[in-house]
Amino acid sequence: MRIRSLILTALAVLSLTGQTALAQNKVHDVDVTVTLATDGSAQIREVWDMTLSRGTEVYLGRENLGDISILDLTVSDDQGETYTTDKRWDTERSFERKKNHCGLNPTSGGYEICWGIGEYGHRTYTVEYTLTNLVKSLDDYDMIHYQFVTPNDFSSEHVKVTISKPGFEMDTLTRIWAFGYDGYIWREDGSVFAESETPLEPDNSVIILMRFDKGIFNSESIQERPFQVVLDRALEGADTPDNPLPRWKEKLYEILGAIFFGFMILIPFLPLVARIIQRRKARKNTFGTLDLSSIGWSRDIPYDGNILMNNYIISTSKDIKAKNNSVASAMILHMLQEGCLEAQRDLASGKVNIYFKEDADFSNLDSTEKGLWSMMFEASGPNRILEEKEFSAWARKHETRLVNWTNSVKATGLNKLRTGGYYNASKYTDEGRAENRKVIGFKKFLEETTLIKQRTSPEVTLWREYLIFASLIGIAEQVAKELKDIDPVVFEKAYTMPYNDMSRVIRLTNSYSRVMDSAVATPSYSGGSLGGFSRSGGGGHSSFGGGGGFSGGGHSGVR
Repeated sequence: MRIRSLILTALAVLSLTGQTALAQNKVHDVDVTVTLATDGSAQIREVWDMTLSRGTEVYLGRENLGDISILDLTVSDDQGETYTTDKRWDTERSFERKKNHCGLNPTSGGYEICWGIGEYGHRTYTVEYTLTNLVKSLDDYDMIHYQFVTPNDFSSEHVKVTISKPGFEMDTLTRIWAFGYDGYIWREDGSVFAESETPLEPDNSVIILMRFDKGIFNSESIQERPFQVVLDRALEGADTPDNPLPRWKEKLYEILGAIFFGFMILIPFLPLVARIIQRRKARKNTFGTLDLSSIGWSRDIPYDGNILMNNYIISTSKDIKAKNNSVASAMILHMLQEGCLEAQRDLASGKVNIYFKEDADFSNLDSTEKGLWSMMFEASGPNRILEEKEFSAWARKHETRLVNWTNSVKATGLNKLRTGGYYNASKYTDEGRAENRKVIGFKKFLEETTLIKQRTSPEVTLWREYLIFASLIGIAEQVAKELKDIDPVVFEKAYTMPYNDMSRVIRLTNSYSRVMDSAVATPSYSGGSLGGFSRSGGGGHSSFGGGGGFSGGGHSGVR
């Protein structure tokens, strides 16, 4: 649990009188889709999944708009009703008169998007409108700097923002930053995604800053200043490893934490107690049980062998001991299986080297795997053989890119878990916990030599998946040896190479992973932060602080 969240929780517990209508109205999910047009405008679609028990209307503050206008507002709900858009919104109307109506309420700094609740209970509202001049034309670049989700009266269990432009692929030339929440921002399939990893507290928000090259938009909203001025202001107060909390703040957090737990005598032990409680809570949430020894071995490959989903579970659980960036080893083995890489023994030196196939079919690779392939390809010399020293030298010069790639792997894995229904509102679902128990069970299966020999049938497809999962938990060499001992012929058929060559390949992939660990663990100030926030605009973890100078904003809630 973040210290910030702990403090807010403590204050809420101590302020029982504040638990009124605000605490009874809940936001389960906010899904914002932003579709950009060439003229710099955007079609906005917001889906609000809420449980409401008080108030007459929902309002979304949209202030500090400048030359941005809100047009063509429509609201519909989960009962199939499309609301009447009133020319003038009256906040004093009764509950019944607001039902099935929506409108804009002018404020001193912009507007409130309003609609009547209609009925209490679990509701889903879809809000659609146009934002003009969202894209700003600067001296050297175009940009978006907007608060898409504002502070509100209640915490939001999960928030996601998707930004795209038809006919344009947002690649690494589109720089991206996110502020105001705990989560990630990344590129995938030509779009940009920002998503929370933990619930947003009432004072949290989602602020996104994007930088585009000239020629993509022809926005009429012109600001005569360079982008660096915008970025410098946005980065003021942003998370950075070189700027730790002041000692007085750390002391204050300890005191407030002590008040929350109510055991003043435990002040010196609170950090340890908090870690124990959080670990037990995380274990229960992840696996559905505190006793992992009660989970038996299993031959079922969790999440149908999906590398990113399995990696998220393995890399975020403190109960599974795995090396950082072992996902790179698993991806390299997968790329070898898909024919995007080749492993060949040099007859002169006797070494086994990894070669690149420039005409390879990447259709079965995830976008993060394609990103890893590209980094490896760039690091290889003219002979297109990636040697250990080459990758190490390349990594030292591209720390930012490695940090951003590592964060995108985690963010994409979490997104796939949510999309698949395994993770929702910062918790694993029953289906997710069941699959996570398979992670433990399958790990036990692969680690137990007698189980592999007694229970494994020589199936080519299964053996390929076994080795990929074994790479994720750092035991690929052990598992490869056991599979070879079962049937050398099937082993060679499965991996298109004899055991001795595969053993060398596994050691190579492990060395590449170690290189990435070293680069990610000690990035330079200009390249990123230990917390994952990228100051260079490559995406990755969001920053709680910073983001100043944005358009939009205001306050949202129910009244």
